Amino acid sequence: MYKKLVSLSLLASLFATPVMAEESGWVLGPAFKDGWEADFTLALTANYTDPDISGVDGDSGLGLQVSLNCPWFQPPSGVIRQQFNLNQFDNDGIKLTTFEINPRYYVEMSPSVRLGLGPGFGYMWTDADVGDAENMWTLQLGGDVEYRQGALFLGAGARYMWTQDKRIGLTEDGADNWLVQLKAGVNF
Repeated sequence: MYKKLVSLSLLASLFATPVMAEESGWVLGPAFKDGWEADFTLALTANYTDPDISGVDGDSGLGLQVSLNCPWFQPPSGVIRQQFNLNQFDNDGIKLTTFEINPRYYVEMSPSVRLGLGPGFGYMWTDADVGDAENMWTLQLGGDVEYRQGALFLGAGARYMWTQDKRIGLTEDGADNWLVQLKAGVNF
């Protein structure tokens, strides 16, 4: 009986969600509606990563970001942008490469400046000169400020990343870390 009730509730919510979303101003699946534009951006990033790994200091690195307007959800105001980040860190015998999916909800501060906040998830590949190096899943929380004027894109952001507690180097605490980055690129 309980399983049937849960199943019926889930089914009812699937049909009610689009109606409630449209009434609240949210658009579900804007990519499948007329007038949606992806507004792709490609940017190079320069970052500083400070991992919470014993004996490993923070250092600078390079990365790449591709972003677009969210094809799945459009809020009543502001915009959600899907950001895909690839970052590298290499210091004190530890190499980290992260792939992150970081959706951000942006509000306009002026016609060219936006401020965004949001969560993220990803995967980290690791390599250590000494000890073990286990790859791990990640969760992020961060914020960005962006300047967009025609094809010009400039931005800055910061995020904190939590990782699984797996062996990296000589520790079993994972590789939680702070990242601060500057971004420059092209809007398409």
